[in-house]
Amino acid sequence: MKKRLPNRQIRFLILTLLVSCFSVISTSESTEISSPFQALIQRLTEDGFDSEFLSNLFMDTRTELNLPLMTLSLESRESADFYTQFLTQEAILLSKKFLRQNLRVLRKAEDRFSVEKEVIVAILEVESRFGENIGKYRLLPTLASIAVMDSPDTLQKNYLILRDLDPDLSYEWIERLAKRRANRAYHELKCFLNIIQQETIDPLEVYGSFAGALGMAQFMPSSYLSYALHPQGFENWLLNKEAAIFSIGNYLKSHGWRKRLPMEKKKQVLWYYNRSKPYGETIVQLAQRIKDR
Repeated sequence: MKKRLPNRQIRFLILTLLVSCFSVISTSESTEISSPFQALIQRLTEDGFDSEFLSNLFMDTRTELNLPLMTLSLESRESADFYTQFLTQEAILLSKKFLRQNLRVLRKAEDRFSVEKEVIVAILEVESRFGENIGKYRLLPTLASIAVMDSPDTLQKNYLILRDLDPDLSYEWIERLAKRRANRAYHELKCFLNIIQQETIDPLEVYGSFAGALGMAQFMPSSYLSYALHPQGFENWLLNKEAAIFSIGNYLKSHGWRKRLPMEKKKQVLWYYNRSKPYGETIVQLAQRIKDR
């Protein structure tokens, strides 16, 4: 079924209407504020997490529903236009400077993982501008909010608004989309909880992207657990250049990257890092421009 994509004005209308619909939650008493997370806490408890540990996190005033992240949009966040900012002269010069300043570590990573140092630098530029922009969202409420976006009330509100924009949309289609996103966020939330249980860092002072990506390398929590190299622990890893460089090298190698791999195969590996064709194209182009003297 072909879906019609709303323009920016319609997306703004969706957000405005949904925030209005959900506002009663955020203006209620404290017990009602936490109510959207009660089912989530129960699910996590059944999956083996300590109930007191969860209560301390979810009853904290910093654990609020992120209403915009509970909205469904029919428009992709990814576009070729978005990535042009990473191919400017300024971005290229900044990337070359980072390469020069970290050449020793980058060469070690290149030798160890068979991943070109320029590719690692390009990823760090695009993902976080070398740690300058690791995200402004508290990670726990971000993932928790997305994990409950398939609740009946939220589904109904999304459906009523999106149906007005596209009468061909079915409730079942919207429900499937919401459940996919909610289940993915729930998995990442569990991974994050597993990470912070072993750390001394305040879990509610860990910030990331709107999707839940972390640190200079912008790894999802599941990727951190599987591929991050963090000899000094999670908190240090978040903004540690060497740890980010080696973690990216390990991630790409683990997904099949090799120096002699055909370019199309390399783009397929980059797809795992960020499931976006413009992203992969940008990393390849930026890496080449960094390499050009």
